[in-house]
Amino acid sequence: LRVHGMAPVGIRNGTPIQQAAARLAGLPTLPETRAGSAKKPDKTESVASLSRIVSHPVRSGQQIYAPDGDLIVLGAVSAGAEVIADGHIHIYGALRGRALAGVRGDVDTRIFCHSLEAELISIAGRYRISEQLDAADRGKAVQIHLMEDRLIIEHLLR
Repeated sequence: LRVHGMAPVGIRNGTPIQQAAARLAGLPTLPETRAGSAKKPDKTESVASLSRIVSHPVRSGQQIYAPDGDLIVLGAVSAGAEVIADGHIHIYGALRGRALAGVRGDVDTRIFCHSLEAELISIAGRYRISEQLDAADRGKAVQIHLMEDRLIIEHLLR
C-alpha cells in the first residue's frame, strides 16, 4: 500500500487472520461496527421553516421581512406597504405596495402575484416603479424575474 502512496491507519471488521496480520504489521485493530449503527444524519432545517407565511392582508405602513427564505402572503399587499424577502415572494392577492425579493443579491429569486398594481418591484436591487409598468401587465397574474440583468414580467395562466 505504501508503494502506491497510501498509509494504512488500522483495520476494522477483519477476520481473525487479517487482524493477526495487521498486528504483526504494527497496525491497530479498530472497534467493529455493528450493522444498522450507521451515523444518523444531522438534523437540517426544512425549507418550510425558512419561509414566512403571512395569513392576513399587509396594510399600508406595514413592512414585513422574511430573512433567509421566501415570503408568502395569503392576501393583498396594500399601497404604502412593503414586503421584503431574501428569497422569493408569493402574493395570493393584489400587489399594490412594494415588493423586494432577493435583497441579499440572489438574482434567481422571483416575485409572484395574482394582480400586479405595484408601486415598486425589485429583484436583487434591480427595480421598476409603477410609472414604468406596462399597462398590459396591470391587474394581471404575473411572475417577475431577472434575465440578463433586466426585470421580466410574464403573465401566469389562470
